[in-house]
Amino acid sequence: METIADVIYTGPWWRNKGLRTLNLFIIFVELASAINGYDSSVLNGLQILPEFKKHFHSPDGSTLGFMSASQNFGGLVMLPIAPYISDGFGRNRALTLGCFTIIGGVILQALSTTVGHFIASRCIVGVGISLIQNAAPVLIAELAYPTQRSTLTALYNTMWYFGSIISAWVCYATLRTLPGSVWEWRIPCLLQAAPALLVGIIVLFMPNSPRWLVAKGRDAEAIAILSKYHANGRERDPLVYFTYGQIREALAIEREINQTTSYLTLFKTPGNLRRMRIVFALGFFSQWSGNGLISYYLDPVLENVGVTVPSTRALINGGIQIWCFRSSSGGENRSTSTLFDVQRRNGRRICVLDIDDRVMDNKAESTGGERVDCVDADLLPGV
Repeated sequence: METIADVIYTGPWWRNKGLRTLNLFIIFVELASAINGYDSSVLNGLQILPEFKKHFHSPDGSTLGFMSASQNFGGLVMLPIAPYISDGFGRNRALTLGCFTIIGGVILQALSTTVGHFIASRCIVGVGISLIQNAAPVLIAELAYPTQRSTLTALYNTMWYFGSIISAWVCYATLRTLPGSVWEWRIPCLLQAAPALLVGIIVLFMPNSPRWLVAKGRDAEAIAILSKYHANGRERDPLVYFTYGQIREALAIEREINQTTSYLTLFKTPGNLRRMRIVFALGFFSQWSGNGLISYYLDPVLENVGVTVPSTRALINGGIQIWCFRSSSGGENRSTSTLFDVQRRNGRRICVLDIDDRVMDNKAESTGGERVDCVDADLLPGV
């Protein structure tokens, strides 16, 4: 009898018509992360532009803080609602709704006349970002071919820097070509709408998530999608029915569990408490690593260290984004393997420890100190 390994396609994906089409669709979903990267980092570039400072009377202190944090305010408002929209209307429609919300927000942002107007528009953008951030990675995981799922989902976060690179260099381009014009800062704002419009339209023509379709009782449609993209149209392919069976089994288990559990269950047992400590620690320390200072306040930091020429600060901003993209996808000088390879070969725990090791090296070198190893692999158990 055949095993699942016997029916998995192992050749190059670009030679498989179904996978070629599917991955082309998924590339556009990956752009949702680039949209987030552009929207989240564009303010860093805008702060460097003289016309932006002139238009908003050189914001600093708490005013600049509110302008930087306003997108997150909108995201926090939508955070508890976004999963219900994604589950109720489908990942594709949630993505489209988020993209068009972003488009509305960036148009208002580009037309802002006051700081309050700008902050309100950034909040609207944050609402849209929260929607696409909830729907896009789920859609990728539920559509991807089994052997490519981990790579494609890992690539999603890396694409954030692709968007931040574009925003940084667009700001540099307008600084050099449109000095003295209000469009120096308005064009980088308006260009946020371009990828959102592209993704918002294309996802309407993409296949729906098979898992979502089965959850809604549309099993025949789910099987048709799995057959078309995972098995080149062969409905009786063993992989199709193996995947379909896994989906049904997972949904049945979820329905059973949901009858007896709630969010409080996450804190009721020692094992769950330990898992939640890991979740909170990873979330907290990933934001407490010092990157926020550079991500949101690079312009005043560079001014304070004596970099006074705007074009030089814009170049540094663009260079930092390229370096971050390289580091997130290709490792550093001491290793030629990508983080995807580390994760695939050694698992997520080793990948986390590898990243932690690199961060400690970087902090020690940048501060002139010596690193102290304080992370034990036992603190990150496989869960």
